[in-house]
Amino acid sequence: MITINPAEEMAKTKEELADCKESISVLSNAIACGFLYDKHSLIIQEWLKEYKDRYEYLDHIMEGQINEQWKRKNS
Repeated sequence: MITINPAEEMAKTKEELADCKESISVLSNAIACGFLYDKHSLIIQEWLKEYKDRYEYLDHIMEGQINEQWKRKNS
């Protein structure tokens, strides 16, 4: 039987959210500098979209984890 520790899962999600946020910042700054070749800028824009999508997904997961934690406390 697999046991999941909700606190550990929430901590992992928070850490990955922070990593995504930092990646989004770094990639956005690289694009904003304007010194990249166009083809490289386009590649980084694809990466940026992936990180933004992942951030939205994790944010949704975190919201669900918070709701579950609240339900456990109030039941």
